Amino acid sequence: MIRLLQLSDCHLPPVAGELFRGRDADQCLIRLVRWLQSEFAPFDHLLLTGDLVHHGGPEAYARLLQIVRPLSSRLHWIAGNHDDGAAMRQADPTGSLGQKVIHSGGWTLLLLDSTAEPDGRGSGSLSAQELMWLQQQLRLWPQRPVLLVLHHNPAPTGSRWQDEIRLGNPEALEAVLQQAPQVRGLVCGHLHQQQTLSFAGRPLWCAPSTVVQFRAGCEQFELEDDPRLAAPGGRCFSLNADGSLETEVLRLPEEVIYG
Repeated sequence: MIRLLQLSDCHLPPVAGELFRGRDADQCLIRLVRWLQSEFAPFDHLLLTGDLVHHGGPEAYARLLQIVRPLSSRLHWIAGNHDDGAAMRQADPTGSLGQKVIHSGGWTLLLLDSTAEPDGRGSGSLSAQELMWLQQQLRLWPQRPVLLVLHHNPAPTGSRWQDEIRLGNPEALEAVLQQAPQVRGLVCGHLHQQQTLSFAGRPLWCAPSTVVQFRAGCEQFELEDDPRLAAPGGRCFSLNADGSLETEVLRLPEEVIYG
């Protein structure tokens, strides 16, 4: 069994201590990492699914990596709509964190870049090159269970404002998946809320943000105010050798948030 931890939408500011929507993003992440480390670590892989830094430079990405490294020796990341790809590459000069194909325990994870053709409001798409690459990879591994990872959610959520900024070309991704029965599910970020949705006949999972959550099912943007759902968190996946998987959301307890 492979244990995979997803952390998403950290939104670390350019300078530590600055607030993101009223919360200290660095301190939220530090407390979450310490709690996860004490209660659940180590994980076989740590997956960071976008909006990791809020318009910051390589120093902010280096700070992020320093905070999360205790959770796993194998880190992987993808960019979100708020990320700076050049700054990410400067913080990862070997390119190891940007590896797009991960083989582990009989499973294959394929990490996609959904930041092409940004609309200026938060949406992004899979480029034609990215879709072609995905098709090629799926042909290479027809017998291995596959988990797809991308930042933007391809399925609607029922929140009008969020559905307007989801993946810009879900139909193109769905067409690829129609020929890929080995894909067991998809993992995304972007939503700042835990979700279990469906896309192309597969489950689609989203992790909560490590800093603040957005209320689900809203016409316009609202922050979550239910203390249980507002807590920073992540999502853990257990990938089994028989191709099955289990997943659960891990949320920072209230006494740790305010302790």
